[in-house]
Amino acid sequence: MKRISIEDARRHVLEHTATLEPEQVDLDDALGRVLAVDAVAPNPVPPFDCSTMDGFAVRSADTGKAPVTLRLVDEARAGRAAGATVEAGTAIRVSTGAPIPGGADAVMRQELTSVSGDDATVTIEETVTAGTDVRVAGGDIPEGAIVLRAGTLLTGPEIGVLAAVNIPRPSVVRRPRIALVSTGDELIEPGGPLKPGQIRDTNGYALSAAARLAGAQIISRVKVGDDREATIATLREAMQGADILATVGGVSVGPHDHVRPSLEALGAREIFGRVSLRPGGQICFYVAQDGTLAFALPGNPVSATVSFRLFVVAAIDALLGRGRAERRTTATAAVDLPGRIGRTTAVRCNAELREDGWYVAPSQSHQDSHVLTSMLGIDAYAFVPEDRESLNAGERVQVEFTR
Repeated sequence: MKRISIEDARRHVLEHTATLEPEQVDLDDALGRVLAVDAVAPNPVPPFDCSTMDGFAVRSADTGKAPVTLRLVDEARAGRAAGATVEAGTAIRVSTGAPIPGGADAVMRQELTSVSGDDATVTIEETVTAGTDVRVAGGDIPEGAIVLRAGTLLTGPEIGVLAAVNIPRPSVVRRPRIALVSTGDELIEPGGPLKPGQIRDTNGYALSAAARLAGAQIISRVKVGDDREATIATLREAMQGADILATVGGVSVGPHDHVRPSLEALGAREIFGRVSLRPGGQICFYVAQDGTLAFALPGNPVSATVSFRLFVVAAIDALLGRGRAERRTTATAAVDLPGRIGRTTAVRCNAELREDGWYVAPSQSHQDSHVLTSMLGIDAYAFVPEDRESLNAGERVQVEFTR
């Protein structure tokens, strides 16, 4: 079977995805969710003209011949408006954040004033112009403004803005539901002793975490041995209610590799079966009869993680209505980057932002697909083209950030 390019493979994935339906959640549950529709401010922020300083609300015209003494008639503080208005020859004490009283058009800072002993008058030491230390209503966010666009990932600042404009239950995209299936007689859970030939199911945990970080919901994570009928039954059950099925291992053509024939036995249609990628080129993509997206990933831990990141996370992003352009850029190779003729090599790299742009270097010298530690702390994949055995230090390279 001919290998297709990474970009063609991702294009095929995106052609079979559509943004999921929206749902409303409380702000306390909105962290990490993706906005489904534009958030339009029903209220201005701030909601009223307010003081940016502790001081005195005045009419600027009264300070034209400063120093001048004005009669204090009231006080406004945060959460409490003044009952009086500012008229000629008067002032009102204000605290930071307090509403500007009617009649006032400026605030004189407290340190530029002196107050009589009985708090009856205040002497303004300097002239003040209209608008000084006044934050106008809607100066941050006007009423009716689009404050966040659909597709925005909600983190702390975004959630704070939604609270500020009085959107207590934003409309967010439903989380994609993912089922993960690890295959192989050799896999056991962490915690027990290893028998000869056994290994820990590292992929199940690593990919479950990666899916959650990408914004998905894990609805099941199971293992199945190297048995055809058991694999068919496990995949059939795993796909129930899933938007995405991701299997790990069993994608080759050996007598104990049952994932691909099992998917086909369940009526899934293969979209592609090999990608010009190293590591992770054995990834297969199917679409089930019910529309579930099925990714059959290779079993080596780095291959599984790289292919999951490049293709399954791309599907998660599409289901959430998010783009991926912000994750890609061009960088400079800080050192030589290894490649292989015939495959695009995804080099696990650390990235450094310098004055003239991004620079990347391999995370460690051992980049084989079984070296899981080569994934630790990486910032990006650097893609050495399939027609190059290496890229030289100083050459430009396409990169995709991993976080």
